[in-house]
Amino acid sequence: MSKYEEDIKMILNSITDNFSKEIVDENKEEFFRMKTLYESDTSEFFSRLWSARLHLNTMLKQIINIPSQKNMHILEYVINGLYEHFFDTLIEKTEGVSCSSDKSKFITEITLKALKENKNLSLYDDYTNCECIKENKQDQAYWSPKTIKDTDTAMKMFWDWYLLRV
Repeated sequence: MSKYEEDIKMILNSITDNFSKEIVDENKEEFFRMKTLYESDTSEFFSRLWSARLHLNTMLKQIINIPSQKNMHILEYVINGLYEHFFDTLIEKTEGVSCSSDKSKFITEITLKALKENKNLSLYDDYTNCECIKENKQDQAYWSPKTIKDTDTAMKMFWDWYLLRV
């Protein structure tokens, strides 16, 4: 590993260590209660963690309020980040790393809108509504994926991958 790479690794480790320390410091009481439970009964810790996540997902589903439909259960994977992660990884491989996070975030946002409206929405977007862009407003926006045409296609791709149908 070069000196440059070692320096970057040290900086990243320092940032993440400080971030983790801040989170623990801000939530000391909860942290120690959870740590004590984990150390005394690992199985019970994970059982309670699973139960808490289930309750949180149930509340979030009620808040987001997706109508009953074929793809409504994809919401769980939108909430836990797997849906966006899948598209981030897929876009990196099919369209390149450039703007893959913007594209996966856009796919996720439009998928949520499609689920709320219970209809298929296009994932094509241009710069028409961007006031800061003065020329070529009809060009495909950098956050719009080139390889996935609409939300039905995106959700099918996710299910095919998740359910190992590929």
